[in-house]
Amino acid sequence: MRSRHQSWRRCSTGDRSVIGRSRSAYTAKMTKKSIDKSSKPRVRRVSRVIRDIDAWSVFKVGLVFHLVCYFVVLIALVLLWNVAQSTGTLDNVENFMESFGWETFRFDGSELFANLWVLGLLAVILGTGIWVLLATIFNLITDLVGGVRVTVLEEEIRIVPLESDETSR
Repeated sequence: MRSRHQSWRRCSTGDRSVIGRSRSAYTAKMTKKSIDKSSKPRVRRVSRVIRDIDAWSVFKVGLVFHLVCYFVVLIALVLLWNVAQSTGTLDNVENFMESFGWETFRFDGSELFANLWVLGLLAVILGTGIWVLLATIFNLITDLVGGVRVTVLEEEIRIVPLESDETSR
């Protein structure tokens, strides 16, 4: 009969002859070759067919993606505008444009960013709509041809239970 802290320990060979011994005592008996084989997860190739992409999921992911890109670009443009204004680059460009014969060439930052704000939101809506349209077209085409075959590598997941240390009492 086993005590409360002794348990059957299995190795990859399925040997149950080790009761209550530490893992290191048993693995010392195993050869290095068998340890290397048992530590590598098995990988197998599996073929899958993609036949449908949910348009609602594409809409949600596309909307979040385009909004994040929009805010990143908008913040980057604000930072670049502030750097260009503090270094005098905007004044140099305005003077350069006036040298070509323009009477008063000035950058109006508030007007530029108001227009970029509206154009950016239109680009978000357009980009998301294009993604949904492409997903719908993909679904129609895969209905005709039967789908897209994809080969996937599946790795075996090994769960190794942790055993309590009997010396910690």
